[in-house]
Amino acid sequence: MNIQEIIVYILVAGAVFFLLKKFFFKKKKKGGDCGGSDCGCH
Repeated sequence: MNIQEIIVYILVAGAVFFLLKKFFFKKKKKGGDCGGSDCGCH
């Protein structure tokens, strides 16, 4: 395994983690105190 593969795996893991975090926080805030259509929480 060379350094290029390690960098690619780290970037892919970071992207997956970012997407999962983004979707989970969006679901949590949607059911919270977000009532209006333009509440600034998206």
